[in-house]
Amino acid sequence: MKKLLTLLAVIALILSGNYIYQKATKTVEKQIVNQITVDQLISKDSQRGKYIFYRISSGTTALDLLKKNTQLKIKGEGVNAYVVSINGKEAMTTKKEYWAFYINGKPATVGAGSYKLKQGDKIEWKIEKY
Repeated sequence: MKKLLTLLAVIALILSGNYIYQKATKTVEKQIVNQITVDQLISKDSQRGKYIFYRISSGTTALDLLKKNTQLKIKGEGVNAYVVSINGKEAMTTKKEYWAFYINGKPATVGAGSYKLKQGDKIEWKIEKY
């Protein structure tokens, strides 16, 4: 009887370990599936830097990405956010400047808080005049 109980306990441990392993594997697979890769460039004055590669969760906005990877000053929130300063470089309203962002080389037609990044997007931030 002792051997039977020991055998049942071992089988239970193996099955529960297999269940935990499968559940953990599915969680990791789901996280990988829900991620995308994008590149971001922050231009300073007339100097162009290099694009930096990021792996992010799908559904992330351009503003979310900027918040995670820079020192940022904004006015407003969410879809109404207006970028004032990135990494200490401020767009000067007295000089009629603003931080513009581009999506795949084209000027964005929505705010950074509204634009949900897509796989392979190239986002560029630069100061422009209005």
